Amino acid sequence: MKSVTVLRHPLVDEQLQLLRDKNSDITVFRSAMTRLGYLLAVEATKDAPVGTSQVTTPLGVETPVTVLQDNKILLVPILRAGLGLVDSFLSLLPKAKVAHIGVSRDHQTLEAKLYVNSLPKDLSGFKRIFVLDPMLATGNSCVKALEVLTECGADAADIKVICAFAVKEGLDQVGSKFPQTSVITAVVDPILNNIGYISPGCGDAGDRLYLL
Repeated sequence: MKSVTVLRHPLVDEQLQLLRDKNSDITVFRSAMTRLGYLLAVEATKDAPVGTSQVTTPLGVETPVTVLQDNKILLVPILRAGLGLVDSFLSLLPKAKVAHIGVSRDHQTLEAKLYVNSLPKDLSGFKRIFVLDPMLATGNSCVKALEVLTECGADAADIKVICAFAVKEGLDQVGSKFPQTSVITAVVDPILNNIGYISPGCGDAGDRLYLL
């Protein structure tokens, strides 16, 4: 795998504590996911596409500046839970485009099946693609999304997978099939249980964001 980055920061730990707590209601859970999304976005955009320009300061001095080219960034949330990170990223990348990939999981086989693909026909204008999926568990949904992206012409090296929780099994599957793709996560948990959930994790992130 190109790289796996695990965030190390007290602010990250604070949000993880709120996400893990079964007593966090939907408002607390959403807020914690949003705040964690900001921190993930800062890390993800360290090598974002940029240009240069000049401005004049209040002292009348012209000075060169760096300009973020966020219009060349595509956000791809995996439905449903990936939507929980979109607002965080858009608040920092207001010109970024958003395309959705919907993947359902067979609860018996854990097989991932595509049911939504709103990717633009031409991906050549995007220099970075961020796949947003809070839970990288088996890796099946993420791999399906990466397959769809690369089949549509995306370069795996330009893609970053952004998640809140991950486990070794998911990281290994993404790494074995898409070694050029980077993963950024807030934490790597120790266990993938027998029904494909991250443990200790935070439960079903999609349910906690939208249903409970």
